Amino acid sequence: MLAGCAPAIIGGGAAVVGGAMVKEKGISGSLSDTQISTKISIALYQKDPELHARVNVNVQNGEVMLTGAVLTNEMHLDAVRIAWETPGVRRVIDNIAISEGASVGVYAKDTWITTQLKSKLLFDKNVQSINYSIKTVSGNVYLMGIAQDHAELSTVINYARNIDGVKKVTSYVRLKDEIV
Repeated sequence: MLAGCAPAIIGGGAAVVGGAMVKEKGISGSLSDTQISTKISIALYQKDPELHARVNVNVQNGEVMLTGAVLTNEMHLDAVRIAWETPGVRRVIDNIAISEGASVGVYAKDTWITTQLKSKLLFDKNVQSINYSIKTVSGNVYLMGIAQDHAELSTVINYARNIDGVKKVTSYVRLKDEIV
């Protein structure tokens, strides 16, 4: 039964490597970020499948951004602890809320906001869209990645701010020349 999954797994890996050639962090950085993300996701699931379902993990350059909504403070602390204990993590950005979570309608609107922003970045020839990760939670847009310069970053933030339904934009984007 698993043999049928091999092409999808191999194809997915090829997509990571192919996209990594263009990204600022290079192939080894993408593989490392993918490994970190996978390890965190597995650890969240092993701790509690509901924790895994409620916490989103996004990794850029060893920096982990956690978003979502959990039911208890204990779940929140478990998620942050798991992220910090994962080898290769340089920073954890905690944007987890403690609440019942979002409705299907809110989730759909968040997905639509993210899709619109990704499309705007993709079609702007002055923005290297592949260098950005975007997560929207309850109308709050979180940006991670590497901007070529201040002008590119301003463009990305302005695109996000001007999408209907966006309440707040939080940027964890670094400038290319600031990366060590």
